[in-house]
Amino acid sequence: MEFNLFSTAAALIAAAALTWLVLRFFFGEQKAASGAMDASGKRQTATITVKGGYSPAVVSMRAGTPITLTFDRQETGECTSHVVFGDLGLDAMLPGNAVTDVELPALPAGEYPFACGMNMVHGLLKVEGNASAGTDKPHPLTASAEAPMVDSAEAERREAAERTKEITSLTRLVAIGTVLTLPVFIVTMLHMANSMLVPHWMVNPWLQAILITPVMFYCGHPIHAVGFPALAHRSPDMNSLVSLGTSAAYLYSLVTCVAPQVFPEGSREPYFESVGVVITLVLVGRLLETKAREGTGKAVQSLIKLRPRTAHKLNAASPENVEWLNPANFTDMDIDTIAVGDLLVVKNGERVPTDGIIVAGNASIDESMITGESKPVTKTTGAAVTGATVLLKGDLVMQATQVGANTVLSQIAAMVARAQATKAPVQQLADRIARYFVPAVMVIAIWTFAIWIALGPAPQLAHALITAVSVLIIACPCALGLATPLSVTVSLGLGATNGVLVTSAKALEQARRIGTVVFDKTGTITRGVVDATADWNKPSYEQDTVKEGSPEAIAALRARGIRTVMLSGDKAEVAGRIAREVGIDTVICEVKPDGKAYWIAKLQRERDENTATSGSSRAPHDLIAMVGDGINDAPALAQADLGIAIGTGTDVAMQSADVTLMSGDLRGVIRTINLSNATMRNIRENLGWAFGYNIIGIPIAAGVLYPFTGWLLSPMIAGLAMALSSVCLVLNANRLHAANISGGTTTDITGSAAATTTANTIEPTVIVDDRTSLNHVTDQSNNPTNKENTMDMGMHMHHNAPADGETATDPVCGMTVAVNDDAITREYEGKSYYFCGEHCATNFAKAPQIFLS
Repeated sequence: MEFNLFSTAAALIAAAALTWLVLRFFFGEQKAASGAMDASGKRQTATITVKGGYSPAVVSMRAGTPITLTFDRQETGECTSHVVFGDLGLDAMLPGNAVTDVELPALPAGEYPFACGMNMVHGLLKVEGNASAGTDKPHPLTASAEAPMVDSAEAERREAAERTKEITSLTRLVAIGTVLTLPVFIVTMLHMANSMLVPHWMVNPWLQAILITPVMFYCGHPIHAVGFPALAHRSPDMNSLVSLGTSAAYLYSLVTCVAPQVFPEGSREPYFESVGVVITLVLVGRLLETKAREGTGKAVQSLIKLRPRTAHKLNAASPENVEWLNPANFTDMDIDTIAVGDLLVVKNGERVPTDGIIVAGNASIDESMITGESKPVTKTTGAAVTGATVLLKGDLVMQATQVGANTVLSQIAAMVARAQATKAPVQQLADRIARYFVPAVMVIAIWTFAIWIALGPAPQLAHALITAVSVLIIACPCALGLATPLSVTVSLGLGATNGVLVTSAKALEQARRIGTVVFDKTGTITRGVVDATADWNKPSYEQDTVKEGSPEAIAALRARGIRTVMLSGDKAEVAGRIAREVGIDTVICEVKPDGKAYWIAKLQRERDENTATSGSSRAPHDLIAMVGDGINDAPALAQADLGIAIGTGTDVAMQSADVTLMSGDLRGVIRTINLSNATMRNIRENLGWAFGYNIIGIPIAAGVLYPFTGWLLSPMIAGLAMALSSVCLVLNANRLHAANISGGTTTDITGSAAATTTANTIEPTVIVDDRTSLNHVTDQSNNPTNKENTMDMGMHMHHNAPADGETATDPVCGMTVAVNDDAITREYEGKSYYFCGEHCATNFAKAPQIFLS
């Protein structure tokens, strides 16, 4: 009895000591490696080795100086094939066994974490010191925009080629592992069922060792080559747990061959079959997951594959007096050799090779792959055409205006890639847990082993080994890391193929919470056509017609209980007529050029005041979205909780927005909300599975059912469960491809006429904006085809710091702000700007040049 007490105490003390060592090792402070200045003295550099983790994992840089991080990736595989800077919205592909430079702008002091594409390997960029004036923390979109232009279409092709190579390699390893493991597994199972079924020599542990050793070290090399370095780098992952578990079982089994007498009676059976089966199943799971992950990006990949690889380059300098459809007059060229200004022939049934303008001919073009709009568009000389669209009827000659990374197709792929690099707020909890997950599993395995050794029934050592190894192997940190990013990746691609470009995972999550949609009128609800009788310097839109789909979209929003508001610079009569025609709830007319952001801010303040008065938490559907297309909509788009730009509008509007509707059809707002709802539902399913699997699986592996059932989980079953857990997540995320995000865009109202009839029965509330213009408008557009109030906004702001007690104008919403020590300010290019609140200050930081234009 004394010996048992001593053994128990020794086991528990040893477990406590190991626990302390594990926690100290993984959570102790890591020393940062300092970057160095390059030869020019204008850029900081550092080299990070990628092999089972990042080495060094923490890099220190000075504030205010551009940075180049050189990633030397010395491995292949899906996990570290990307490095993602979530705070900067930057996702860079890292080809296997290659060196890649990632360039970052000058950053202010702060911490900028980065991680692999699967969110399992983590590093940290620490920027220290004082930055030069004007160096603000960049918004994800502006930071990524400062990065060198990358042909995202070409990057996607390279990534697909690397994934294909990995699938081939994994298939070979799975085949070898199966051939070597299956005989050992079958013989062991038969021997356990009835020892008379197999000859004694077939269960010889040395024979099993000979067959399983290649599985352990050759087939398992991709696992161990990542798992053990990850432990050394203090960023353990699933591979680390599998490597620890299989190594323990393999060494135990090897000792039973060499010196079985060191183990007590009843604990001398080898577990070679478990080693072989676990490694083979993990490889099978990785193979299935890699194949399934091909589908997560298939929406964008399908767009990229549409781009033709060749183009017909006209041999003449002009299409005039040339039979340009004659093959003798054009030469087939590789698409990558086409330059801006080249004349290209596109024939009936072919795809447009790149972006350009038509210089001869006309055609009916299918642009559905870009805009999501199935109706063909007729275009003639002078019209713009987009690469990858299809000529359904007609022939034309076009002049290339954008090639390579500058084309719409590449920019869509780049925008989706940047959005995938951002993190949804719902992912924060999983990220926090994932950071502690693997060390926690190791601690559980240590205590499982100790408790079974100290208190378990005979054979204690065998039971302790089985349970500890099962705990290590069944745990799946990848499930936590993948739950959100997989769904976001699929959803962003699905949105892109339906003409909805979402710029961040946060916007994708928040769209489902829209409670009010504020529409610009001209060019958004209506076509934006100037009256024929209008003066060139005073455009009017009294005869402007409503866009197709606008009544249906607004009726669908109203049916969902979403409030609709229209902002217009027109008189009350004109604005009210349009509002009645489409079914708007509230119309605010005679809005000044700078007034749209003011009204968005006013709606937000009213919402917040109502929430504060009621004393309740904010409603689940209380966000305010702004839909617009012009330069003067940009401040309002940035001020809104969610900015939605019309893709047919100005670049400035799209730069300010969280979502871009490529077709200009307002039914895209419904698609955006549907996409958000489908995504969050899928994410909740994934998170539920990830948490549920680990919460249930780990205790079962530790043996909590043994006192009631006498049953222990085999490491082989644990390996199978772990291998399939990530596969289930990937398959569930791929279900989003079948989501119908166009559903409900007509709210079951049959036909446009019915929607219009319903809209006409709604009498809107009309509000006249009678406040004095907050800012002086210095210039008015001379282009009569522009929408109303589309002009330079020469805002009268304090470019020099005002004295205390004076007032300044908020450059975002136009409100007058008191200047004092408590004022909220931001620095930009050495000048101070004052804001009414943090919301406006944050929006200003996204794109200050827009608000100061």
